[in-house]
Amino acid sequence: MRVLLTGGTGFVGQHLAAELVGAGHDVVALDCLLPQVQDDPAAAVAAFPGDVVRGDVVDPEAWSRLPGVDAVVHLAAETGTAQSMYESDRHRRVNVGGTRQAGAFAAATDVPLVLLSSRAVYGEGRHRCADHGVVFGASCCPGAVPEASTEDDPHRPVSVYGETKSQAEAALAGLPVPVTIVRPQNVIGPGQSLHNPYTGVLAAFVARLREGLPLQVYGDGGQTRDFAHVRDLAAMLRWAVENPDDRVLNHGTGVRTTLLDLARATIRAAPAADPGIEHVAITRAGDIMHACSSLDRLRDAGGPLPRWSTYDAVTEFVAWAWERPVARAATWDQALGELADHGLAGPG
Repeated sequence: MRVLLTGGTGFVGQHLAAELVGAGHDVVALDCLLPQVQDDPAAAVAAFPGDVVRGDVVDPEAWSRLPGVDAVVHLAAETGTAQSMYESDRHRRVNVGGTRQAGAFAAATDVPLVLLSSRAVYGEGRHRCADHGVVFGASCCPGAVPEASTEDDPHRPVSVYGETKSQAEAALAGLPVPVTIVRPQNVIGPGQSLHNPYTGVLAAFVARLREGLPLQVYGDGGQTRDFAHVRDLAAMLRWAVENPDDRVLNHGTGVRTTLLDLARATIRAAPAADPGIEHVAITRAGDIMHACSSLDRLRDAGGPLPRWSTYDAVTEFVAWAWERPVARAATWDQALGELADHGLAGPG
């Protein structure tokens, strides 16, 4: 089959394209090739194993220039959680408006749609405490223990990015074609941007290691995340394309990793002297304390479960990134400064 990937030249798109082509499918991308995402658009187009239609997913004219396809995977999105807090109109325009256009295209062409949503819809997610049982959102008391989020948990986003992903899911309700919604946790791996300060902490860690600077961890580093390898996500998305259905599925490893342990794993993987870890008393609007996915529904559906551990994924990422140009550590400091200028980051 021929599969359309919006945002197909990006981080997840390049891995999914390779996964689909390896399984005998053809791919085509609709991508606006934003400089924040692609530092070398021509190289990104050349590396994509299919045709690339340059256009904005919000623009109906761009969709009219696409060839016939048998399925759509809608990946295109503004992804900076912190950035969304002060560039909210842009995030809403792309993440909600672009998803509406993807849904309209799928309905008009009668093809199934896979939407890449986000764990950000859960916000602080599911907690359990002795006095209140299971609660959602901010923990109800100091003794509440975080639990893995399930697909039926309510949406409690704490960032504009999370809100737009929740609204994007709602925009696809009632489509006359199968819609699979995938909510990934933190995705890492080769191909992740090393110059975009809004894509995650690992690139920032590598940048500081390359400059001999201590890795910065906010607070005590006890915040937890579920870090999954991008190739595991690509395998799951290919399976969703080949098995269309109306459903919502989490993706991750189902294992929590503290940010402090992530920093230690990055240091162990790097061919450089240990610069130490610096704890910084900073809070940022839109950040959460804990996130992790339940994979029970994916397992019950017969979907592919993750093969990579977080530690192995981090080790591979560091080895890959070490041989490539990385933005200077000051780039991440400047991004934090932008948040502070908008009153969205400060001592905490």
